[in-house]
Amino acid sequence: MRIPRTDARRKLLGALLCTFSVAACGPASEGEPAGSGSTEQPVVYGNDDRMDVYAHPDATLRQYAMQASAVMVDPFEIDDSDPNNVVFTSPTLGEWVNLCPGQRFIDDPSPGYCSGTLIDDDLLLTAGHCVTDAADCRDFKWAFNFYRPDANSVQTMTTQDIFSCKEIVVRRENTSSGRTLDFAIIRLDRPATPRFAPAPIRPGNAAMTTGANVAVIGSGSGIPLKIDSGGTVRSGRASTLDYFTASTDTFGGNSGSAVYDMSSHTIAGILVRGELDYVYQGSCRVVNECSQDGTDCNGEDITYVRPAIEAFCAATTSVRLCNTTPPPATSFDFTASNTGNATVNTTRHAVELAAGQSLTVGTCGLTGASFTGDTWLRVNGPSGIEVASNDDGCATGRGSNVTFTAGAAGTYEIIAGCYANTSCGGTVTWTIGTATPPATSGTFSYSSVNSNSARQNTTHEDVTLTAGQRLAFGTCNVAGASGTGDSFIRLYNAAGTQVKFNDDGAGCGSLSHVTYTVPAGAGGTYQLHAGCYGNTSCGGTVGWTVQ
Repeated sequence: MRIPRTDARRKLLGALLCTFSVAACGPASEGEPAGSGSTEQPVVYGNDDRMDVYAHPDATLRQYAMQASAVMVDPFEIDDSDPNNVVFTSPTLGEWVNLCPGQRFIDDPSPGYCSGTLIDDDLLLTAGHCVTDAADCRDFKWAFNFYRPDANSVQTMTTQDIFSCKEIVVRRENTSSGRTLDFAIIRLDRPATPRFAPAPIRPGNAAMTTGANVAVIGSGSGIPLKIDSGGTVRSGRASTLDYFTASTDTFGGNSGSAVYDMSSHTIAGILVRGELDYVYQGSCRVVNECSQDGTDCNGEDITYVRPAIEAFCAATTSVRLCNTTPPPATSFDFTASNTGNATVNTTRHAVELAAGQSLTVGTCGLTGASFTGDTWLRVNGPSGIEVASNDDGCATGRGSNVTFTAGAAGTYEIIAGCYANTSCGGTVTWTIGTATPPATSGTFSYSSVNSNSARQNTTHEDVTLTAGQRLAFGTCNVAGASGTGDSFIRLYNAAGTQVKFNDDGAGCGSLSHVTYTVPAGAGGTYQLHAGCYGNTSCGGTVGWTVQ
């Protein structure tokens, strides 16, 4: 159920009294406040099998509780004045429910409204009635690490463990075509991984078999997470596959809890409805107890997880949930200052390129690109060496735009910053061209004078090289090469650093020839420079080959 509290605690106290006492108000769906849709209401079947996380013998379930389980809380009950020790200001379970002395977990804090489970990096699975609309998404937080690591303490939480709901991705809470469904998948305000880890979804769409063992992890009655692995399936409803019923020891706040198929330790369903939770015993309340065989209670209703996953995959993509890859990003926003020409305090994004693919990236000159201030873009190759850079790349304004061709397959990094130590921002956009096999040989003509041994007034040619390739080039000893005068050649790597030069090649007289093997991690677009010795005049044809 979802527990109404804060101002709602006072407004709905009468409704809660009805749900706590059948005799007073008649039957109620589990945890159903007045005027709400169907919700989950807890009960104990036979022995109370709920256990604190630290005490449960199943290591996998303990891991799911610590790494994948979250509790829906009211931000007004969160005290985060110490970001490294977040606490809740809610009453204890005994105070809130008016439990009789001796009831289990009577002194536990009880801030939870619903439960949820991480199923992807930033996706949480819960019940549809827990987040009914955008206001619920906006007004509540989701807390991880709400469990007992030992008998005397609650796990320390930090602000890193508290998340907001960014959007409701898919949601159902209705009966249609004979199927009653109650589920929601919400997107958190940021990825919860790698701090936390998603729990796996049960594969396939087979009905749960009668008698199958199930476990539930959640915040029953809003208290620190508990694990109950003593439940059994009563009916799988194979004809509708909307929900199954089971004898799980669950309470208000367990709505949205993941119910695990113990044969595979995977999520089979979402707890949504059930029997009455607490009953009066004199002037205080005790847990409602049903027999394990269910002759006196109907059981807890658990929405199958598969309809939720199918609805999600029809709406969007996920490698983990749908075996589909989302389209790669083609832009990112940034704001920056004091970046020293995009060398510090920058925003970075990784892009995968194949050898020969071209990358055009800019804050101007591309659809969707924009800028304020004076931007500066850089691109680093797979080895971390810069392969491209631009300050002012468009005809007008101070936006940046640069194109280069990847010399090697791998992860390239786009780096966004500002000119000098100014402030700037905008949207960086990029396009990736089709990979074309790099040429393995070629020639280019040159004619030069006063080149200062090929340091100025030179002719350039770009050649794409990968690690381990051997480049031979010159004005002699290469097919198509020729020259007059005294030639001088130089070779620069993708970062613009000179790696080889030659004046008079062996057996070439005053002509030039050089070979170079690309080191590991140094692939990219290299540049050949052709000029003349000293400040003489020369000319001819440079030939080059790659092996």
